[in-house]
Amino acid sequence: MTMRKRVGSILFTVAAAGAIAGLSIGPALASTPHLTVHVKGGGSYKATAGTTILQDGIAKVTCSSSHAAGKISSGTYKGGAPVKVGTTKSLSFSNCTSPAGVPTFTYNKLPYLVKANSKTVKGETAAIISGTNVTVNATDCKFTVTGSAPGYYKNSNHTLYITSKLPKGLKALTKARLTISGVTASANCGGLVKNKDHPTFTGTYKVNRKIKITSS
Repeated sequence: MTMRKRVGSILFTVAAAGAIAGLSIGPALASTPHLTVHVKGGGSYKATAGTTILQDGIAKVTCSSSHAAGKISSGTYKGGAPVKVGTTKSLSFSNCTSPAGVPTFTYNKLPYLVKANSKTVKGETAAIISGTNVTVNATDCKFTVTGSAPGYYKNSNHTLYITSKLPKGLKALTKARLTISGVTASANCGGLVKNKDHPTFTGTYKVNRKIKITSS
């Protein structure tokens, strides 16, 4: 085979490989779900919840109330799901109990992000609070919870439900979960809480503004 034919063969092989790679990568990129989210009645908000529960197996941190504040501005937001629509700039929990004693909380790396994570169905939109980073410290247990808390927002009562159980017909487009890390060796939570566990968090936050979110 002449040098010219060999070079031509190599170039053809490279081009074919690139085309195949392009075909294999293209659909994966195209599969990223995109959303257009309209927000009305937005602005700075305060949100109040009653009982909240952070649970990892049989270990539970229960608080009688929680408060959050931030900003969700009116406007149109577009992008790959989940789409950021606002922030949570402050967060607090009160009157809390746990198997390891009364816990205290350190809220790291605020603000956290409020994101829409589905198309709106019957006035409800799946949501994510992402960038969560909270250290829990009790007498015999210390650990940090990071990641994204799933839930949904309901327009009719302007309430954000933080829960992994969505209403029937509502489908989150991307997965969200929390992860535990930094469990201290000297206070290992009695083996009930472990690094890389994925706890659930539940709470019902009533927002003081009549924010309406419509996602398509």
